[in-house]
Amino acid sequence: MDFAQLLRNAGLKVTNTRLALLNLVEQGGRHMAADAITTGLHAAGISVDRVTVYRNIDRMQQEGILIPICMPGKALSVGLCKKPNGPHHHHIFCSSCGRMEEADGCVVNDNWEAIGRHQMETNGFELTDHRLQYIGICPSCRMKRNGGD
Repeated sequence: MDFAQLLRNAGLKVTNTRLALLNLVEQGGRHMAADAITTGLHAAGISVDRVTVYRNIDRMQQEGILIPICMPGKALSVGLCKKPNGPHHHHIFCSSCGRMEEADGCVVNDNWEAIGRHQMETNGFELTDHRLQYIGICPSCRMKRNGGD
């Protein structure tokens, strides 16, 4: 993936820190917490503090480049969106190994008007956006759990 172009397309300045951060998350193939990203950047010789890492993560989340992952009992982590400028979609995460995949379709988006009417009628909120995250067990972890069956 051409991260420099991805950053430019999002209107973000291309910096060595941002490029290294995106490469690190991509190479890991899993979601990563900010502290792990900071440690990984230091190991790669990038001198950066946690505040800068958090700020960059936040900005890239806003642009859809990184996806926030909320797992019960764990620190917020992020994964790399493979289709940041693609059609509306969500992601599914393996609660065992941390694998992340794109999930096609969105039942919320498909029913947005009805959901919006319901929320307006029941609590007076006008919906403006939503976040949806699927959590499950990937095929590899299921096979390991079931003894290879």
